[in-house]
Amino acid sequence: MTEKKGITILAVDDNDAIRYSLSRALQGGGYRVIEARNGTETLELADETLDLITLDVHLPDMDGFEVCRRLKANPRTAHIPVLHISATVTDSENRVRGLEAADGYLTEPVSREELLATVGSLLRLKRAEREARLQAKEAEKARQELNEAHNELELRVQERTKELSERNEQVRELSVKLLVLQDEERRRLARELHDSTGQMLAAMKIALDETLVEVTGNKAASLVRQSIEINDEMSRQLRTMSYLLHPPLLDEAGLPSALRWYTEGFTARSGIDVDLQVSTGFNRLPQEMETALFRVVQECLTNIHRHSGSSSAKIQLTRTTWGVDAEISDKGRGIAPDRMREGKIVSGVGMMGMEERMRQFGGSVKVLSSKSGTVVAARIPFTNPASG
Repeated sequence: MTEKKGITILAVDDNDAIRYSLSRALQGGGYRVIEARNGTETLELADETLDLITLDVHLPDMDGFEVCRRLKANPRTAHIPVLHISATVTDSENRVRGLEAADGYLTEPVSREELLATVGSLLRLKRAEREARLQAKEAEKARQELNEAHNELELRVQERTKELSERNEQVRELSVKLLVLQDEERRRLARELHDSTGQMLAAMKIALDETLVEVTGNKAASLVRQSIEINDEMSRQLRTMSYLLHPPLLDEAGLPSALRWYTEGFTARSGIDVDLQVSTGFNRLPQEMETALFRVVQECLTNIHRHSGSSSAKIQLTRTTWGVDAEISDKGRGIAPDRMREGKIVSGVGMMGMEERMRQFGGSVKVLSSKSGTVVAARIPFTNPASG
């Protein structure tokens, strides 16, 4: 009963006796009732506070059908259930017409029990609709909040992705600078070893030769000869070290000549036969590009010597109008399984260095490996093909 006292029903009928009887029945059912005599009063009294309207069809100023249509057309009152009650308009055609807009239709005489049961049913339907609207509203609010959260997260992801991309680009630029500085430092050290330390060893050799002429006695002469041999070996190792740091042929004669010198020395040191093939008409490239390609070949041959177990290697250096290709291959055991992940090679420091050297010229490095050997293909495209 307490729940029903909070429910307000507007009873509309131009017949005072019927309206009184209707109001008494509803009040007896525990509802709060207000009354209206015609359509105009009904439209004036109808607002959001009403829970239900019982509406006579035959009214003096406008029929109940029109009143119901206006109520349902107004967003403020469209949710209020309307129950038509009529003693005169009882034919099926008009009842169907009424139910096109109204929520229920009763014909007089109506028993108190039928009236209260119908009103209760419509109120339950209204309550269910209100709860459904609230749930839909909450669901829409949750959807909007989720969409806002998604958009915010997407924006943050984009910002972080942009930031990460910028950081990666900064790291790449720094890596390229470090590689350039490394090459410059190698060139400087090679020059100092050759020009300074090499000259001192040469001067020592001259002094030892003169000493050998002056000394007497087999023991002293033997010691001088040993010193001369040590000096000669030191000079050879120093020269080799200097050339490995930065071969002077790379600056003086170009990439093919430097690679021929390097592969001959590599074969002598490692016992691995190297087949170097260079395409005809391979002219000079920019110094930084030649250095990058030389370091890639040097790194590959070092890896072959350390890891492949191959007795031979092949280098194919090709220049076309579109760019330069360097392919280094061996017939060894291939890359170890622990260096593979999902069919791709996990890049180590050497591999990353090769990739960065090629990337600074817009190039790339690809590696194909199997049990029968490994192929490393480095490519640098020309920005202007005509320059090839």
